[in-house]
Amino acid sequence: MSERGERAVQTVDKDWQPVGREMIAGVQSREIKNVVIRSGVLTELFRPEWFTPYEVRHAVHMALLPDAESSWHVHRRQTDIIVAVRGQLRIGLYDDRHNSPTYRKFNLVHASVMRPTLFYVPPGVWHAIRNATNEESAYVVFNDEPYNYEEPDDWTVPVGAEQIPHRLD
Repeated sequence: MSERGERAVQTVDKDWQPVGREMIAGVQSREIKNVVIRSGVLTELFRPEWFTPYEVRHAVHMALLPDAESSWHVHRRQTDIIVAVRGQLRIGLYDDRHNSPTYRKFNLVHASVMRPTLFYVPPGVWHAIRNATNEESAYVVFNDEPYNYEEPDDWTVPVGAEQIPHRLD
């Protein structure tokens, strides 16, 4: 380090796309656009051709209180598409699929309404979401399977459990 500080690490390219982050195999992201209109802002949240083949068969809205965090959870069959609709979120992704080229890789991605991005999370990838702000945040999840109340395709462990040695700080 010089007296004048250290050079910042490149985080985006000239088109403002993230660099230097290898995503977990099968995880995809797609930036979507906010359109300023006369009466506010319009944001198209999903189109079926963005992730093919994908049919939305269930959608949920989740609000997170300030500094709240979901449990780590994973699905064996279901795919999630997650998009922030209020505030700022940290999404942790952990690959525990033994046959994956990114086995045991961890990604921490940031999601916000300021730069809306869809995150496609395939079966077998653990994920947890944290609201790291002092205001309520929210997100929508689009699923390719309807929720099965009797036999949920949902396995959970608490954040901080030894099975997933990563935090969302």
